[in-house]
Amino acid sequence: MINTVNITHQNRLKDGRGQGRGQDYIPFIQANDNKVASEGWLTRTQGWHSNRIHHTLSKYEYQYLLVQEWTDQVTDIREQFPLPIEETQRIARKLNIMHAHLKGDDVVQTSDFMLSIKDNKKGIIDTARTFKPTNKLTKRTLELFEIERRYYKEIGIEWKVVFDIGRPINFIKNIDWLHDAWRPDVRPGMDSEMVNIIAEPIFEKLKKNGTSLTISKSCLKCDQFIGLEAGTSMFMVKHMLANKRWVTDMNALIRESAPLALEKPVK
Repeated sequence: MINTVNITHQNRLKDGRGQGRGQDYIPFIQANDNKVASEGWLTRTQGWHSNRIHHTLSKYEYQYLLVQEWTDQVTDIREQFPLPIEETQRIARKLNIMHAHLKGDDVVQTSDFMLSIKDNKKGIIDTARTFKPTNKLTKRTLELFEIERRYYKEIGIEWKVVFDIGRPINFIKNIDWLHDAWRPDVRPGMDSEMVNIIAEPIFEKLKKNGTSLTISKSCLKCDQFIGLEAGTSMFMVKHMLANKRWVTDMNALIRESAPLALEKPVK
């Protein structure tokens, strides 16, 4: 019997999936490929570093993506990164363990993320990361991890498993809250020039309002005072925080129904 999954995987590789960098990279698995979402999550997220849509297949992958987007040292994120099946098959035979398979036919293994990171000594280096909830660890999972680990060790790329414990939940929620506002042009009528024109008066008015008001009410008052369309100041708060032109305590949960202390970064 022909294994349609195996054929699908080979066709994806022929179509260029898993190849390229930055805006040109095509994830080996895309959100629309999965009929059933892992953990109930399938997301398509516009990337900051890559300027393309990122495809994540679980809540944990999405949260990890957000943290990497925020990290200044990360220059590129390639999710659903495929390993060459000939190499992983060779390693599996060497280890005498079963390769990743479906209905008896070997299939392509993937790493959740391949990150390009700035290194002070080596320049830009690649590092692989695989995410796994601790309650999903099994003997079989560890076998597949060992194939992955051996492969990356052979080619000289650091590989690590990231677990779901110890996640900075408030930090992640805050990035999620402001993530879509990173680009100014996602808001109609807004561009970089407009941002530079209105940023200072908005900041000064928000500082004058102080923290006795919720950030939501403070932004509405700011819109009315300057004569901006409702919602503009709140968008600017998100945009300026996302671009780190304004700063706040990102480990404290940001709530629009609560005050928010804003500062400018120390140069």
